Amino acid sequence: MSAPRAIREEAARWLDRLQRENGSEEAQAAFARWHDESPEHQLAYEAVERTWRHLQEAGHEPHVLALRHETALRMTRRTSRRAGSGYRVAAAMVLVVAGLAVAVGMSSRIELPPPVVALLDRLSLGNQRTYRTQTGERLAITLQDGSQVTLNTRTEIETAFGPAERKILLRHGQVLFNVAKDPRRPFVVETQGRRLVAVGTSFDVRVEGGRVQVTMVEGTVRVEPAGESTARARSVPDEEPSEGNAAARESSTPPGEAGSQMPQGSFLLSAGEQMVIEASNIQRVRLADAEKVTSWRIGQVIFERARLADAIAELNRYSETQIQLADPALADLELSGAFATGRTAVFIEALTAYFPIEVAEANDRAIVLRARQEPQ
Repeated sequence: MSAPRAIREEAARWLDRLQRENGSEEAQAAFARWHDESPEHQLAYEAVERTWRHLQEAGHEPHVLALRHETALRMTRRTSRRAGSGYRVAAAMVLVVAGLAVAVGMSSRIELPPPVVALLDRLSLGNQRTYRTQTGERLAITLQDGSQVTLNTRTEIETAFGPAERKILLRHGQVLFNVAKDPRRPFVVETQGRRLVAVGTSFDVRVEGGRVQVTMVEGTVRVEPAGESTARARSVPDEEPSEGNAAARESSTPPGEAGSQMPQGSFLLSAGEQMVIEASNIQRVRLADAEKVTSWRIGQVIFERARLADAIAELNRYSETQIQLADPALADLELSGAFATGRTAVFIEALTAYFPIEVAEANDRAIVLRARQEPQ
C-alpha cells in the first residue's frame, strides 16, 4: 500500500532539503521528527530515496540526460517568474522524480513510485516529444539514441523516432545536431519541405520564415525534397562556390545507403559547406566558417565586416529589448567583433564608443539609436 500523493511529494521535498543543506543538524532533526510521525512518512521517503538512487545509477543514460536537461530548463523558466523557496523546492522535486520516470524502460529492477507514473503522463515522455526555447534561451539535449541536439533562441523541434529512421521536425529557429552513428536508422531533420538525411555527422540548421540555412561542421548530409510531389529546386552557385557544388553531386551516393540512388532534386553537403534555400525555391552552396556560424552555442555571435543593420537584427534574436535605427544612414556601417548574446547594454556601449552613434530613446522594449548630435 502506497502513501497518499501529498505525503510522497512532501518526502521528495525532504530529500531535496537534506541534499541542499548537506545533512545539517537542524535539517536532520526536523526530518527525523517528520519521519517518525507515521509509517506512511517512512514508506514514502524510502520510495523516493530508492528512486533517487536508481537515477544516479542510470544517470549516464541518454533518456535520463534528455529529461534532466528539459526539466532544468523548465525550472529556470518558472523560477524566473515566481519567487520563493517553496516553488524552488517543488521544482526540484519534479527534477528528482521525473528524472527517474525515464528509467522505466531501461531496467526491470527499477521500482517506480506512483507519482512517477503521473509525471510520465504530464511530461509526455516517449518516442515523440517537443522541445522549445524562448527568447535568449539555449537548450542542450541528449536524445534517446545518444545524439546531442542544442537549440538556439526561439526554437521548436519535435522528435519522432521510429524503427526505420530517427526523425526531427524543426518548426522554427536554429539547432546544432551532433548525430550518433546508426547506419540502420538514418537521422532525418525535416523542415520547410526539405529532408536533411545523416547517419553520423554534425551540422547546423537555421530556419527563418521560408529561408533554410544548413551549415556542415563534420561529415556529410543529403538534402532532399520532403515529398515526391515537391518540385525540383534550381541550383544557383554563388560567386565563389565550393569545390564540387551541390548540383555537381546530384548523382552521388547518399550517406548510409551505399549503392542506392538519390531521389531527384537531392544534393550532398560536406564539411565546410553551407546551403541556403530561399522561399523562392532557389538553392545555392558556398563555403562557410562553421565555427563562426555555430558560435551561438557558447553564447556569442561573431561579425566580420557585417552591416550594422544585419548585426542588430542578429542580436535582436536574443533579447526582448529590440535595438532600432532611427537614422537609415547608419545601416551600412561595417562592424567586426565577437559579442555576447543577450547582453544588449554591452553591445550598445561598444557601438557608442566606436561609432558616431548615440542613444536617442531607451525603455524596456526598445533602444533607439541615431547619429550622434554635435553640441551647439
